[in-house]
Amino acid sequence: MGNRKRIVEMCLNLMNEEGSRAVGTSRIADELGISPGNLYYHFKNREEIVMVIYEDLDADFRAALVEDVHAPISPERFAGFFLRTLQVAWEYRFFFGGMLHLLRRDEELAARYAALQAWAIDAIETILRQLIKDRSLTRPKAKTGLRSMAINLWIVWSNWIRFVQVSDPKGDVRRDHLIQGVGQLLDILEPYLDPSFEKAGRRVLTRELKKFAEEAADPAS
Repeated sequence: MGNRKRIVEMCLNLMNEEGSRAVGTSRIADELGISPGNLYYHFKNREEIVMVIYEDLDADFRAALVEDVHAPISPERFAGFFLRTLQVAWEYRFFFGGMLHLLRRDEELAARYAALQAWAIDAIETILRQLIKDRSLTRPKAKTGLRSMAINLWIVWSNWIRFVQVSDPKGDVRRDHLIQGVGQLLDILEPYLDPSFEKAGRRVLTRELKKFAEEAADPAS
């Protein structure tokens, strides 16, 4: 592995563990056992490293949300959209935990994230429209109700990791937290979802929780 890739991976690992504010270029170089000059040969500052990480986040999120979108949307696949995307949020949790600080420091990053947010809300609304066509979701009565629903889902999704971190600052974000996040998203939709569809979606989450418990209880896992 070349030093450029090592720098990016170390930055991601350190920021995920300690938060974006706690990690600078000197710390990254020390952890890798390279000179600051070697690091600056590849990146002129920390913001450049964060941008490379963000590009991976952006690509991973887009793929996770749309990789299994085709009609009709089953409860299992619908729950899977959010399980996969919250897994992405966990893998880049430093970004969502320190988002405002990071976006204020880098106008280009702020613009890139704003574009992802706009795309995500449109994509979520498209999924909701397909659920209406599938007769799995009742259209909200308000003219802008579907858009509002998509925005509410995005707000919960994009802030869930930070909510978990604030709730238990010394605890790790675990897979069961992600599953709880998907449950929260289903709670937003519950008044509009077909009851059998909603129950089937929650059964997916129950199975995931069971798998997590089994893996956590197995020392070899």
